[in-house]
Amino acid sequence: MANYYFGGPLEIPLEKAKVLITEEVKNSIEGDLKVQVNVKDDSVVLTPMQDANPDSVIKARQIIQALALGFSREDALELLSDDKYLDVVDLSDYISKDKENHLSRVKAIIIGEGGKVKRSLEELTETKIAVKDKAVGIIGNYDNIRAVRDALIMLINGKQHSTVYRWLQRWRRELSLRRIEGNF
Repeated sequence: MANYYFGGPLEIPLEKAKVLITEEVKNSIEGDLKVQVNVKDDSVVLTPMQDANPDSVIKARQIIQALALGFSREDALELLSDDKYLDVVDLSDYISKDKENHLSRVKAIIIGEGGKVKRSLEELTETKIAVKDKAVGIIGNYDNIRAVRDALIMLINGKQHSTVYRWLQRWRRELSLRRIEGNF
């Protein structure tokens, strides 16, 4: 029944899968999400169990993707919560392919000196951010992820850090007002 509903097992290619998928992660996914995890040399195969929820395979896949992006196990396992999601911003979508060193400059702008910009973005939006290769991963609730995505795009497009911080502070005030008014 479950395999019919989910369309069969989902195979996720992953470098160094055995290193990323520890027993703790495997037990959490299998116990909480009811998704069987089979780790091979170069991939992870996810198969829903009989009593799995429809979104369980998606959640399991997001946890594994988060680990592959460089999130800690604790941060990745936050995705077990129904109000936490993973979003991935592909930097190559925003960077000209003819400029080889542009990617490293953009990553440096996002991370900041000593990780200061990344930390500020995380604190202002109550999210977790990981930068790896050509991608930026974001873990958080839906509205906060949208805010971080918009802030990252602003930085990529050349906005000053101070402008982005002011925009995020304004966003937080508006979010707080909506929560107080009960419109959230």
